[in-house]
Amino acid sequence: MPRIARVRPNSLAEELELAPGDEIVKINGQPIQDIIDLSYALATEDMELEVKRANGEVWILEVEKDYDEGLGVDFEYPTVDRVRLCHNKCVFCFVDQIPKNMRETLNVRDDDYRLSFLHGNFVTLTNVKDEELQRIVDMKMSPLNISVHTTNPELRVRMLANKRSGEILRQISFLAEHGIEMNTQIVLCPEWNDGPELDRTIADLHPFYPAVRTLSVVPVGLTKHRRGLHKLRPCTPEEARQVIRQVQAWQEKLRPSLHASFVYAADEFYVLAEMDVPPSEYYDDFGQTENGVGVIRTFLDELEEAWPHVPKRMNGQSRKVAVVTAVSAAKTIRQSLSRLDGIEGLTAEVFPIVNDFYGPHVTVTGLLTGQDIAQQLAGQIDGFDTVLLPDIMLKDEEDVFLDDWTVERLERKLGKPVTVVPATGRGLLFGTLGFTQALPPRRRYEATLRNMDVGLSIPSPLPASS
Repeated sequence: MPRIARVRPNSLAEELELAPGDEIVKINGQPIQDIIDLSYALATEDMELEVKRANGEVWILEVEKDYDEGLGVDFEYPTVDRVRLCHNKCVFCFVDQIPKNMRETLNVRDDDYRLSFLHGNFVTLTNVKDEELQRIVDMKMSPLNISVHTTNPELRVRMLANKRSGEILRQISFLAEHGIEMNTQIVLCPEWNDGPELDRTIADLHPFYPAVRTLSVVPVGLTKHRRGLHKLRPCTPEEARQVIRQVQAWQEKLRPSLHASFVYAADEFYVLAEMDVPPSEYYDDFGQTENGVGVIRTFLDELEEAWPHVPKRMNGQSRKVAVVTAVSAAKTIRQSLSRLDGIEGLTAEVFPIVNDFYGPHVTVTGLLTGQDIAQQLAGQIDGFDTVLLPDIMLKDEEDVFLDDWTVERLERKLGKPVTVVPATGRGLLFGTLGFTQALPPRRRYEATLRNMDVGLSIPSPLPASS
């Protein structure tokens, strides 16, 4: 049963005198098992609430509220009951590649279809029984994000080390027949699910369009902490070019009939292949930017829109900015900032940070750590006014990096102020110029690591809310 962890001030729960430790037993006579039951039950104006108090008393409360008003409580778990953990042992699992001294929440292996529906986590469906597939349909839990990787049953069993994983096409077919939309992904591992296997997976999935509305292909992420694991290697530049060629060939084949590209290569492939990302039309509705697909194009397009607002001079003030990014984004950031070279009084220099913490094969900005930034900037930024960071590096409300360094600690170590801005074209441009007041509120990122079948986007003990 949902157990309350915190009651928010001035909330409906406070008015009802609910308290931490109380459990929500039923709403309007319906038992509450998880966050999905709770969300549906709360969508009403008149409510009978059965509560089991921490001292064992049972209260029946008659409640009148607005239709969309929640209780105003945080629960112990984001799913109300316990988060479903992953039963797989994927050959590429990122959690297996995390140092053992990391904070506990980074080692959580969740594979929970409810978090896929509510928060966009990718799940494998290997722990979903047929009655739960029916529940997804009955409660219209759409869209879902599904990690497919391969539709070859034998290969998927080997890659996920789970004998139930070979059922994926049957599961997708059932969901598609009943109107559930899905976004799917392939984590591409060279010599495993590339080449003909990649073609097979695309060929098997595209007939389910528009229920299966997108398929992303992302390169496997490998850290230096792979000990006792399957032998995997990163994609080579030529293999990245081959993936792009395969994806483009499928797009040309499918677009006349689907009126959409359907399958998309992640930005990392273009960086590795040293190729320009495609124009906006290639990405349709940009349905998988959270998975690293079309992020560079979105960034460049937003930068172009913001460019007319850039001044010609700094109003008599000088400003020198150290812009921090990861290796994969360095070229794009440098090219973008080169357009500011003619602004009098402004100097902006890009500092690509090599990921020593996870290893040099991890090149995405969101996985940089505070200690790597501190070590590699030491002695390099004398004379700079500020260090500019994109907020994608920070993982919770306290401005904490993945290695538990805080922005405040980084500032002390560098002896420089740190300016954190949205990881967007506008964020880079206006942050560099010092126009942070013109930026929208920063987006908050939780501990989401890509290229694995665990979501980590709702880390326990972060409570669920209602």
